[in-house]
Amino acid sequence: MKSNLISANEYTFQPYFNSIVKKYNIKVFEHHFENNIILGTTTNNKRGISISYEKDSFPAQQNFTKCHELGHLILKHRGENFTLLPESDTQQEQEANLFSAFILIPDIILYHKIVNQGKNFSTVKNELQMSEIALKYRLINFLQIESKLSKAVAEKYEYEYQIDNNAKNLITILKKHEETILEQYKQIQADTYLKAKATIAKYNFITSVKFPELSDKELRDKLSQENNVKIWSYYNRGKTLWYAWNTDKLSDIEAQREAKLIHTLKLL
Repeated sequence: MKSNLISANEYTFQPYFNSIVKKYNIKVFEHHFENNIILGTTTNNKRGISISYEKDSFPAQQNFTKCHELGHLILKHRGENFTLLPESDTQQEQEANLFSAFILIPDIILYHKIVNQGKNFSTVKNELQMSEIALKYRLINFLQIESKLSKAVAEKYEYEYQIDNNAKNLITILKKHEETILEQYKQIQADTYLKAKATIAKYNFITSVKFPELSDKELRDKLSQENNVKIWSYYNRGKTLWYAWNTDKLSDIEAQREAKLIHTLKLL
């Protein structure tokens, strides 16, 4: 979220998934087996990394599968090949399930959707492109692990929210964890490179005034490899201003004009 400048209202799993796929050059493709025998696979060896998912699964199930398979890689599970079967229940598969559910709806989004926005089960599920089973699993897991509730009580609170449209008990639990959830989110450090890319994509122009990290040569060198990004500096009165711009939206002259104006205003 922070790296891609995504607000809580806009969040879905897709930007994170796409960024990891690009970072590790992961091949993602569909497969098909009769009766959904194999929901997903992951291969990680010297030839590269690939993730596949059942093409006939409904979209929300595919989303869970993609994040599940990604979990094997991020969690550094042992092995070169992983296969997600409908009945999979090994420790590694359970960990990948937890990872998937968390990516689909992180704690901060769980809190925002249910407490801040008061949205019901169906709305949350649809907005986050989750299956009913995935959201149910996530809620029960949160209630059991974070609040130490028994499975029976956790399932009761989830049922009240999903079936009875009564979020009272769930909201009470979430509010008890508000401070922890917010603090954990604050501690997350954005990826500077991804944040710079997202800022340029959103505003077409950034400078080292509002984005001080642009003064770092390593970051500039990395950004310079992007096809539609240029970086330059403007120097005047002993001060250097670094700036980067989206070449699809601004010409070199327009970018320099913006940089000169910002530099001048800074010196006033």
